[in-house]
Amino acid sequence: MHVCIDYRPALREGTGVGTYVRGLLAGLVRCHPEAEYSAFSASWRDRLSLDAELAEVRPLDARVPVRLLDWLWHRREWPPVERWAGKVDVTHSPSPLLLPSRHARTVVTVHDCYFLRHPSDVSGVVRRDYVPLMRDAIGRADAVVAVSETTRAELQEFIGLPADRVHVTYNGVADIFRPVPDASNVLQTQLGIERPFVLFAGRREPRKDLPTLLAGFAALLDQFPDLDLVLVGPDGAGWADTWSQAPAALTSRIRLLDHQPADRLAALYSAAEILLLPSRWEGFGLTAVEAMACDTPVVAARAGALPEVLGDAAEWFDVGDAEGLSAACAGLLEDSTRRADFVRLGRERAATYTWDRTAALTFDLYEQLTK
Repeated sequence: MHVCIDYRPALREGTGVGTYVRGLLAGLVRCHPEAEYSAFSASWRDRLSLDAELAEVRPLDARVPVRLLDWLWHRREWPPVERWAGKVDVTHSPSPLLLPSRHARTVVTVHDCYFLRHPSDVSGVVRRDYVPLMRDAIGRADAVVAVSETTRAELQEFIGLPADRVHVTYNGVADIFRPVPDASNVLQTQLGIERPFVLFAGRREPRKDLPTLLAGFAALLDQFPDLDLVLVGPDGAGWADTWSQAPAALTSRIRLLDHQPADRLAALYSAAEILLLPSRWEGFGLTAVEAMACDTPVVAARAGALPEVLGDAAEWFDVGDAEGLSAACAGLLEDSTRRADFVRLGRERAATYTWDRTAALTFDLYEQLTK
């Protein structure tokens, strides 16, 4: 069997979808090395480079402008991926739009439907292509994967897709996300982070509800004046306005970091007092599970799939409730026994999510399609 996966989300910054693509492909190579795998990428500037764990994967590196290829693929379904890959049995797109092929069976993964709930909150290819074209693409796919039962329910709600057409395969946690010894000393040396801090990791975009995060952190400072906030990830739509409106007394206690490599992100998780996830909606909540694997307690909004994925291993507050966020954090910072309980519960919860399990379930789906 020859499987071709659209690897473009993992080409540069490791966003959630990029983490999914890389984790899935690595798991497939480990669990089913008998198959042939190709990783397709396209960019005018950036070249595809696969690490040693993916050494058996065939790289397909097309020197094509991404926006042009997206327009051709999403609106003309041309050129077929066979132009670069040769004969393919299964194509797998990590987005809800098809990877065009002449004869292969087609699989798409849907991470969430937030862009259909709040299309004004998204930008770029998501707003330009996902919003108007997703329904038709999903209707024509041979199989649809969702990363949670919550996302499966969203597909029923927004697309009218029968539940039995959607295959749920939860995300996993890479082995690198484990407690890092002397993480605080590592970060002090590499990033100059010296004070205790709470952490947010992800794109700074409207879905993450960072105004609530900033307001909650401001309230937390009244009780814990030595605490800092570290925000890790790329800027998104609307963030510049949010940041410009924050008072200087607050921004002086906030450290902004761009995307970080996995080893440094593991150190940030390990050193943080708490991982904060104030999102309005999540299809899975990968950063929360990664933090739990690093023995860091999580405070999260009751949004989307987060209660499903995190269960009783997180401290909860209501979406948009800055005071609730602050109170949840204060409870963990003041009570070492409570904090230790959440560390243990989080570690146990994170251990249930593995990329090998994701890959095994996904490969079973490939085999069903090609029988």
